[in-house]
Amino acid sequence: MGGRKLVITLTLGWARAMAFPLGWLTLAMSGNYALADIVPDGTLGSESSVVIPNTNVRGKIADKIEGGATRGSNLFHSFQEFNVGELQRVYFANPSGIETILTRVTG
Repeated sequence: MGGRKLVITLTLGWARAMAFPLGWLTLAMSGNYALADIVPDGTLGSESSVVIPNTNVRGKIADKIEGGATRGSNLFHSFQEFNVGELQRVYFANPSGIETILTRVTG
């Protein structure tokens, strides 16, 4: 009986030891943990881009990007980070009169 108790103790110890790494592995494989960031860099001053996360765009959830610097028919955006996760949608708002949207990532 003493031997059986030892086996159970080892089994529970192993389960506890594996719970943390398996939790991280499950999270990593789920695809829902994405560290997706869209961060304006501030180089456009008062004309910086504005990111509105998780908003409805044409019936689907997306990160909407507004603002930016308008020069003629061009709209400029500048970001420190522009990481888009799997299945994530990003929509650049295009005001009337804009023909070209130019974006740079500085980070």
